[in-house]
Amino acid sequence: MRKTVLLLTATIDPGDTVMVARRDPAVRLADYQHALRRWITSGVACDMVVCENSGSDLTSLREIAKGFFGNVEFVSYSGNASGAIRGKGHAEMEMIRHVLGASKLLAGAEIILKCTGRLAVRNAAKILQGTSRGDFDVMCTLKRNLSFADSRLFAATPRFINEYLLPLGEKLDDNRGMTFEHGLAQATARAISDQRRWSPFPCFPVIDGVSGTDGKSMTNSALTRVSKAVYHQLRNVVYRH
Repeated sequence: MRKTVLLLTATIDPGDTVMVARRDPAVRLADYQHALRRWITSGVACDMVVCENSGSDLTSLREIAKGFFGNVEFVSYSGNASGAIRGKGHAEMEMIRHVLGASKLLAGAEIILKCTGRLAVRNAAKILQGTSRGDFDVMCTLKRNLSFADSRLFAATPRFINEYLLPLGEKLDDNRGMTFEHGLAQATARAISDQRRWSPFPCFPVIDGVSGTDGKSMTNSALTRVSKAVYHQLRNVVYRH
């Protein structure tokens, strides 16, 4: 099994970041608090890193994290300036770049499971099993003729992130339609062309929360979850053959 570290990215105060509907720092902090409680009680058995890039007070999150059985590391800094110019995708890419250099826990990771910190994953423990046991360089959900990757949740080796994902950071600009999702898809395609291994998630990630982009709920109904889970497994059969 490969050592997996969970990375939760956070921006409590988005400031003037473009294309963000859920903007109130108090509302966003409540999202992060709720999601962190969910992660702590989800049964995941790995170290956790929370990185916040608006320099906000993390006292309440630190208090919640005391209930976690594993190691939790908080990395806080002021680094969201590019959000107002190039959008949240570029700012998040820079956050990942920063935390890789600042985190002690990530320094020992063989796999980094990254999730947007305002969101929770109902089947997180099962997802984590797949990331720890899987043989891959990047694990993500590809869509739209492979041009778009769901960046809310993905797993990757530090090598993939450093060699393929971070070099695309300067291309990201939400105003021009080059989002983090497009960057992750391009990084994955380049890695595959170099004979690196991409893998889908072993099961459909059941994500709960509210979109920061449009303020709409991303929590699916029970029927939708079942249909998407079946569709996910069918696609995985196709991928394997």
